[in-house]
Amino acid sequence: MGRLKIPAPQWVCSDSALADICQRWEQEAYLAVDTEFMRSTTFYPEAGLVQVADSQGTALIDPLTITDWTPLAAIFEHPLVVKVFHACAEDIEVCRRLTGVMPSPLADTQLGGAMAGLGGIMGFQRLVKEVLNINLPKEETRSDWLQRPLRDEQVDYAVADVHYLYRLYPKLMSLLKKLGRQAWLSEDCERLLRTSERSDNAAHYYRRVKLAWKLRPQELLVLQQLVLWREQQARQRNVPRNKVVDDNSLWNIARFKAKNRDQLAKAGLRPAVIREDGKALLAIVAEVLRTDKAAWPKQLDKPLSPQAGQWLRLMKEAVAEKAGILGIPPEILARKKALEALLRSGYPNGPFRLPESLRGWRKDEIGDYLIQLLQDQTRVISLRKQNNDESTV
Repeated sequence: MGRLKIPAPQWVCSDSALADICQRWEQEAYLAVDTEFMRSTTFYPEAGLVQVADSQGTALIDPLTITDWTPLAAIFEHPLVVKVFHACAEDIEVCRRLTGVMPSPLADTQLGGAMAGLGGIMGFQRLVKEVLNINLPKEETRSDWLQRPLRDEQVDYAVADVHYLYRLYPKLMSLLKKLGRQAWLSEDCERLLRTSERSDNAAHYYRRVKLAWKLRPQELLVLQQLVLWREQQARQRNVPRNKVVDDNSLWNIARFKAKNRDQLAKAGLRPAVIREDGKALLAIVAEVLRTDKAAWPKQLDKPLSPQAGQWLRLMKEAVAEKAGILGIPPEILARKKALEALLRSGYPNGPFRLPESLRGWRKDEIGDYLIQLLQDQTRVISLRKQNNDESTV
């Protein structure tokens, strides 16, 4: 690591030191930010370190000694200071957990690298190699970041991440500027923050359960309430969700509307879970069974039919072709979930409506074309039906 000429970091281990350095950061155009955390046995990420690089060097903030995060929250919300991350989904969760706010404006170099045509969705080390021609080690990725003191190798690793992220960002933005794609990155990072906010709505978590679409409306309400209960318990106990109850067991309880402990056992619950939580789970089921139909959710969409699947294949082919022309990964241009949402909006007769994730810059690049493609398919079906009707007269 020494040959990489990584500068010595400034440690920030007190509230006053954090307040002081945040005053400095108010003058910066952008900051490179990274976090190290542990999460293998907990619901919430346990922050072990927050790294920030600016024009003057690198700071390592010790979350085990900071009690007042207000100054950093102000920086994270400062409208003139861009917060630069790489593959930021988990990092912004850690930041929000510590400070109570989302870092904004935001720039994610993983997205930026893909939009700049540097290849697929890249890990940080690969992107640094591609843009800066520097090899970064990965040995400390799975380190214990809650131990104190941190080993020298851990400190070097943590500093290197934001030191080179800070150097990477302007080069990446220069590439995007040449391609006229800076607005792409800004738009997607804003959408990422909005999506992160919406995804925190626990009332919709039941939709993530595999095969939830097979459940009838009353069973879906049972599943929804069971999933909400599990979410509350996981957060309260600070353990992963499946340590409370796994998805498959919740689905079985909902499907068969378990009414006693024997049925909970048949659903797949462990004896210890039945002893501790069986009464609460059965009470949830009983309460839902007394709920009026007006409160039942709508049945979820079934998997696409074979015919609709053919339309989806045509859309994927169009996306792959356009992505090849643009030199970006197809999943950056349009993900499968977005294509399915577009198809479901009007299948089979139209009209079709672009989902939010296919608007903005994607509307011009691929969205309008996909709408036209689907409209062409509806016309083909209409002509076939018309010809068939005429042939039977």
